[in-house]
Amino acid sequence: MTSQALGKTLALGALTGMRSMAGPTALAFRHAGLLRTVVGAMAAAEMIADKTSVVGDRIDPIPLAGRALMGAVVGGAIAYEDQASIAIGGLAGALAAVAAAHLAYHARKRLAAASVAGGFVEDAIVVGLTSMAVRQRV
Repeated sequence: MTSQALGKTLALGALTGMRSMAGPTALAFRHAGLLRTVVGAMAAAEMIADKTSVVGDRIDPIPLAGRALMGAVVGGAIAYEDQASIAIGGLAGALAAVAAAHLAYHARKRLAAASVAGGFVEDAIVVGLTSMAVRQRV
């Protein structure tokens, strides 16, 4: 895996740790059509669901496993495009997602606005970083 592909994997894996659909959205937005629409809608739905009590903390076992899985998908896709080991790319993406999920969770809990307002702030950060990644073709 090239250093550029590894950087993409770690960046999009970390975004996936913050919002599980952020990395897949950045990848999907490279393409036109139905994939972009469906993944974008899923990302929006995740941001809405995050503000409810339905979804547990991102570091609870099931949400964390989902983030790790999505990070692995993102890392594997980037590795595939780079003609590198999908397993190594997937592992790097999953690890980045898990690490970022823990970091973002603890950072958000330290904010005075750790509830819904904190979620909106985090959404804005993730959307901004994902938009940058799309523009830079990360």
